[in-house]
Amino acid sequence: MQKLAIVGGGISGLSLAYYLQNDFDITIFEKEKWGGKAYTQKVNNYLLEEGVNGFLSNSPKTLELCEKIGIKPIKANENAKKRFIYDNKLIQIPTKPLDFLKSDIMSFRGKLRILKEFFVKPKCDEESVEEFANRRFGREFTKKMMIPMLAGIYASTPKKTSMNAAFPKLKKIECEYGSLFKGMIKLKRGGQPSGELHSFEWGMSEFIEKLKQNIKANFVKKEIKDIDELKDFDKVVIATPTYEAANILKKYNKLSNLLSKIEYNPVAIVGFDYDTIKPVGFGILTIKEKSLGILMDKYIFPNRNAIRVMLGGARYPEIRDLDEDKIIEIAKKDVEKITGAKNPKFSWIKLHKKAIPNYSLGHNELVENIFQEAQKVGIILTGNAYRGVSFNDCIKNSYELAKKLKDKNA
Repeated sequence: MQKLAIVGGGISGLSLAYYLQNDFDITIFEKEKWGGKAYTQKVNNYLLEEGVNGFLSNSPKTLELCEKIGIKPIKANENAKKRFIYDNKLIQIPTKPLDFLKSDIMSFRGKLRILKEFFVKPKCDEESVEEFANRRFGREFTKKMMIPMLAGIYASTPKKTSMNAAFPKLKKIECEYGSLFKGMIKLKRGGQPSGELHSFEWGMSEFIEKLKQNIKANFVKKEIKDIDELKDFDKVVIATPTYEAANILKKYNKLSNLLSKIEYNPVAIVGFDYDTIKPVGFGILTIKEKSLGILMDKYIFPNRNAIRVMLGGARYPEIRDLDEDKIIEIAKKDVEKITGAKNPKFSWIKLHKKAIPNYSLGHNELVENIFQEAQKVGIILTGNAYRGVSFNDCIKNSYELAKKLKDKNA
């Protein structure tokens, strides 16, 4: 049986190991903690996610993996359907067309501009999310809807994000049907993301621990600093962030330089608990604050009793250079401004100086070049920096990569 090294014990590396455990003799190297940013901090009576707090049930591979390892996801309660935007005041995001028309989330003129989307000519060339949204829906839609959405998903801005890389399915619908509305009508889809939000009773680390228990592999706590440390393995998969992969693969100058071109946005996560805080719902996204959003974890899943504030991103990259007390103070003031809640009885912080890869213009071409160069030197790459940042994306991509490796090994 061939020996396989996987460098990086996050969700990508662990799920790949699970899918390949019967086909290779696997060793997984992890320098910090298993699960990477899918990690739940337990502080006193609080459960606080250092990263993602759940996943949508629209990915069969994630649900299938949960069933195989013997863990049952829990569905978020009805509060998760209530989502808000803060634009100098709190506005609930409408989920139905009639509610959208009645809502004051946009001006009447802005709503009329959205209806013109039916008649906007498609453009299949690469463009930024800002260019796409302005062209198809108007500038007000970009400001009121896309700025908060990009902050929530990628910690980025519409101007800095490639539509083709970040939302390839929507771009494909535009090119195939000429209009998003026409495509969604023909495909019988609504504008809301499909699937329902799920997590685990005791946080995302519960999934990681269960997955790890179901993997036959050698688990090694060690930082790999150079690819030459892995000469004894038949195959090597690098499942780390690209800035770490670039360092590990520094002997391959061209590949290392390509990997270094993928930027990462910083995100600070601040946890608070208040005696009372409203609104009750999934959370609040912002349009211009240093805080990108507030996640009301305490209202949507059991065994949570805190909220989390996300700060920084491409909107406020200076967050990476601030000390923790300063960041907590910014978060505290934003929570008070947005919700009116004062004097938290608990605070906690986790700063990720390089949190989420930014899918910038040219991202898809860059990824193709990276993979081609990696193939030349016999290195396999995976992770959320390439083709999808979500928990579901990582598992799906690991499954597909495992299939390819099995076929080559057959």
